[in-house]
Amino acid sequence: MNCLDRVMELTDEIEERVLAGDWAGATGLDVERRQLLGEMFARDPDAAGSSNRAILEQLRARNEITMAAVSSARQVLTIAARQLESAPAMMRAYERNTAQADVGTAMAGG
Repeated sequence: MNCLDRVMELTDEIEERVLAGDWAGATGLDVERRQLLGEMFARDPDAAGSSNRAILEQLRARNEITMAAVSSARQVLTIAARQLESAPAMMRAYERNTAQADVGTAMAGG
């Protein structure tokens, strides 16, 4: 298996990990993939030549799609985290308003 084959195999695995929400696993594989690419270009500065250009373009495009998915997931998680952070205050406000409504109803004879 040549270096680019392994890089593309790692890309498949990274995409699977991202879809599964396994951020640590995807990050670890991405580190390995970047190291392989760095070594490949260190050995052959012309590695992006015509024979590898199509594969490297495919890799770039897939990486952009994966990064968009990661960014989208990050936004969803950020919103969820903010909601969780505000939940205790919202519950206290709800309890205060419910208690006040109960007192108001009791005083009105309801």
